[in-house]
This record gives sequence, C-alpha cells and structure tokens, in this order.
Amino acid sequence: MSWIKGKICIITGSNSGIGKETVIGLARMGASIVMVVRNQERGEKARAEIVKQSGNDSVDLIICDLSSMDSIRRFVEEFKKKYDRLDVEHQRALADYEPVSSMPVVVMWEN
Repeated sequence: MSWIKGKICIITGSNSGIGKETVIGLARMGASIVMVVRNQERGEKARAEIVKQSGNDSVDLIICDLSSMDSIRRFVEEFKKKYDRLDVEHQRALADYEPVSSMPVVVMWEN
C-alpha cells in the first residue's frame, strides 16, 4: 500500500508537461487528484488521458486562473464544497516565474 493512497492532492498546471506527469504518477499510486487548470477543454482532455493511463478515476478537475483573485476565490469555494481536507498541494503553475513579494497567499482553512 502506498503512503499516498487516498490522499487528496491539488496539482496546479496539471494538464501538460511536468504537472501532468506528476498527476499520472500520483494517480497510479492511488491518490485522489484535483487538477487545477485554466482551460476546461484542455483540462478535460488531459483528465481523460490521465484516468486511462493511471487506471484511477478519482481525478477531478477544477478551473482556476491563478492570476485572478476572483478565480482563486471561486476555486476555494468549489474545493471546500467537494472536499473536507487537503493532504498535498503541488504548485506547478507559476513555478517558472520570479517570486513576487506582493503575490497573494490563499489560506483555504485552518484546523
């Protein structure tokens, strides 16, 4: 049994490249994945490929533009309606940008 099995994981930038490969790997180990992408069509296509390759249908998709605080707020509300916790967050989107001191930090909830 894998340590990640059943863990809820948010992966940003997950419809291509390293983010997509990360999702495939975690899904193969039994994680429950929440893909965070900007484009519904590309996200759905990637999700279908990931489910097929990993054999894990516990792969969800939530649309969010991380450059928009309104979009982030909508994402947080949708996530909180569907899930009671978050075990792993892998921030692939924005990984290639220089750090910005004014970049907002989103706190989804505190225990």
